[in-house]
Amino acid sequence: MSEVAENSAIQNPSKQDQWFESLISSIKVDQLQIQTNTATEEKSRMYNNFIEGKHSEMFSDMRNISSQYFIEELVKEYISELTTRNVSTSQLAFDLSDAKVLVWAEIEDFDEESEDGLILAEAKTNAKFSNYGFHISSTIIEKGDKLTVPPHYSSVKN
Repeated sequence: MSEVAENSAIQNPSKQDQWFESLISSIKVDQLQIQTNTATEEKSRMYNNFIEGKHSEMFSDMRNISSQYFIEELVKEYISELTTRNVSTSQLAFDLSDAKVLVWAEIEDFDEESEDGLILAEAKTNAKFSNYGFHISSTIIEKGDKLTVPPHYSSVKN
């Protein structure tokens, strides 16, 4: 958050009050769900970790949740870029490696426009998400290479 935005939130007591009231209300709803055994397993585990002071578990869960969020957003952004650039792939597959999304893209032989689009989509997506520690790494092949998608990748287009 920028310094200007931070100062704005601090200097706007009604916005700050609304945010805290909303947060407290959400926590009270969570408490009721836990007391009535209607909370999700994840929510119950999170609060149990808070209550028990299990810091390693708390941060591990938060890391997993944030990784899931950023990877999902990164893939959506990448696919959006491919669509915007009219990239044509005959095969497109993904694999996850911690904070890196591996892409396997097969294009028609000598399709320089799609190859350039794939490279630019990767660059633009990486520029947007690299500050958060997430990025894409692409393998671009042509049909004439006659390579199959590695088994650990998940195909989204055959």
